[in-house]
Amino acid sequence: MRRLPLPAVSPRLRYVGVAVVAALIGYYSLISTPPQAPTTGPLWDKQLHFLGYAMFGLSVVYATIDRSLGERVLFVLLCAGLYGVSIELIQGALPARHYGAGDMLANLLGATLSLAWLLVERNVRYVAV
Repeated sequence: MRRLPLPAVSPRLRYVGVAVVAALIGYYSLISTPPQAPTTGPLWDKQLHFLGYAMFGLSVVYATIDRSLGERVLFVLLCAGLYGVSIELIQGALPARHYGAGDMLANLLGATLSLAWLLVERNVRYVAV
């Protein structure tokens, strides 16, 4: 079976990508004005949390393509998972925000789901660019 070639940018640039995703999540979670109540359904907020942390986890998975499988799993769970937990705990201390166990769970699930890419990655060949 032929493996799909995907570009592998430099390690430094891959980790910059992780930092950018983390900064965007941090900004929208802690600094920006919270949005008004959603009009698209009761779980819209949880979907955003899930998607944001899945993307964060994927950025970590991509950044660590030169690491072992175990290191990558651990790094995703520590980096994206703990970041999601920490953000929620910090929000609980901010007057304009609130702590949400459901949000924290959505963050952790999104980060964990990003690890599914490791199964897909068996059919991928990273090519240096």
